[in-house]
Amino acid sequence: MERNPNVTYGEMLNRLIRNISKRNRMIFFYFAIYTIAASIYPFFSIIMPKLLISELTLVAGASLNKILIITLGYFLLTSIFGFIRTFIHDLAYPMITKLRIDYLRDVFDKIISMDYKYAEDANFLEENNRAMRAASSNDVGIEGIYHKLFESMAIFLTILALTIFIGALNLWILFGLILNIIATVYINNRVHEYQYEMKGKLGHAERRKNYYYKTTHDFGYGKDIRIYSLKDRILSNYNKEIENLVALHRKIRNKEYLLGFLGLGTLLISSSLTYGILIYMAFNGMTIADFSMYLAAITNLSLLMKSFADNISFIISEGRYVRDFYEFLDRNLGGSGGHRGPIENDTLDIEFKNVSFKYPKTDKYIFKNLNFKINKGERLAIVGVNGAGKSTLVKLMTGLFDVTEGEILINGVPIKEFSKKALYSMFSVVFQDVNILAFTIAENIACSSDNLDRNRILTALDRVGLGQKIKNLPKGLDQMMLKVIEEDGVEFSGGESQKLVIARGLYKDANMVIMDEPTAALDALAEAEIYENFSELVKGKTALYISHRLASTKFCDKIILLDKEGIREYGSHDELIKKKGAYYEMFTIQGKYYNQGGSKDEAYAEA
Repeated sequence: MERNPNVTYGEMLNRLIRNISKRNRMIFFYFAIYTIAASIYPFFSIIMPKLLISELTLVAGASLNKILIITLGYFLLTSIFGFIRTFIHDLAYPMITKLRIDYLRDVFDKIISMDYKYAEDANFLEENNRAMRAASSNDVGIEGIYHKLFESMAIFLTILALTIFIGALNLWILFGLILNIIATVYINNRVHEYQYEMKGKLGHAERRKNYYYKTTHDFGYGKDIRIYSLKDRILSNYNKEIENLVALHRKIRNKEYLLGFLGLGTLLISSSLTYGILIYMAFNGMTIADFSMYLAAITNLSLLMKSFADNISFIISEGRYVRDFYEFLDRNLGGSGGHRGPIENDTLDIEFKNVSFKYPKTDKYIFKNLNFKINKGERLAIVGVNGAGKSTLVKLMTGLFDVTEGEILINGVPIKEFSKKALYSMFSVVFQDVNILAFTIAENIACSSDNLDRNRILTALDRVGLGQKIKNLPKGLDQMMLKVIEEDGVEFSGGESQKLVIARGLYKDANMVIMDEPTAALDALAEAEIYENFSELVKGKTALYISHRLASTKFCDKIILLDKEGIREYGSHDELIKKKGAYYEMFTIQGKYYNQGGSKDEAYAEA
């Protein structure tokens, strides 16, 4: 996995600003108006006390009209500029949020298009959790920095004006303020730097904690938790992970607490210089009106400098994660493959030539020098014990994983020459893991919201025995699945869900069909019916079946029996039965088990 180590803070800020130019330049206009209004706004609270006190302390007596004009003018101007500042800020806020959401879409696109091997790598997800976090919230990461940048120019301009104003009065007051701000920035930066250094440990702890959080909130675990009395164990582990996470945050806060003494010292120095010098000047002729004005100016400057320092610290701190985010987007995570498009108007032959494979970051080979071929239009069944690598074969031939050694040919073309998108389009795969999406039934079958062929969808549903059930639903094909999005969403049983994903595979109608243990939750009769119909549908197409039930492989042209050493036996069902080897033994044992057990598989085993 390649990284781009050259995303500096300058490049990060440049990319953020270029993103505004690309997506919504109106933000620049709002930024200019906000900066003008927000820069002027603080000066009303600085000047008004001086004008009011000057009028009240006139020797000739105060003018009620002038006092009213000053007071009304103050409230009118602060109302106008305050309204403009707030109104423009609120107008720009959702636009900035939209910038983050666009980046979030880029993250999703990166994740779903990267090599599948990363999706099964917990370490990869843990390492990049903080980078992905940069686009996950309004208050941190990308959007947080956008908000701080939007506000900071106004603060900076006000600070600049007040610095000149107060510096002209006394440089020591200004020195005290700057000293305190430097200490604040230093402390914040050290704390955030320490927190960033611990991001690996924090990410690991958060992932473990989140697992137990999801477990306690997922109703799918409800039966097991109750039947097997897992509540106390899960809660105990959950509390342990929370304590570990709290301990890490406590270390960070302790670091912040110790460094805070430095900030307290510089604050005392700044306050002593400010009030000491102002009081000294008041005793030596400074008017009460000027005293109040400078005190208000110094107080405002102190608060603004603190706010500006916090913004800078925030940008530096969150910028680390945004830099990680850009590095994540810039990484070469594969996913594109070669440049060859899909094979059209033809089925496939697949050949494994001296294929060896081991999963990333492991030393154990799943296959070593594996050789076999699936001819065009052939129906091949792969059977074998758990752990023999049956599902891994599917991942290799569909391009989800690359071989470690050797090569795979599709119609004589090396698989690496095809783009990943082309590869995925050429296979209709029904995996053993059933994934139902919170979409309508039609969208679940077609895996799309556009150009739905409703007749084809209904045909596929009829083929798997779900047609009548769907027709009886209140909204038919438009019925929402699950109750996540809509309360009236329908939830199918395990067997019905498996039938649904089989219908999804039928609807796609790709060059080749693969069924990877798709009927495990079905009884034998339902499975036999599906295979019978499916066999009719795949006529003329290459098809691969993976199953534990050896009786379901009888209709296949060829059968491969895999064990942990590779291909144990190869041939048709009749050939392997006559051979009376491992396949014959497994088939006989299964038949006896089903017959003696009187299970629903009995009829299928006898077939």
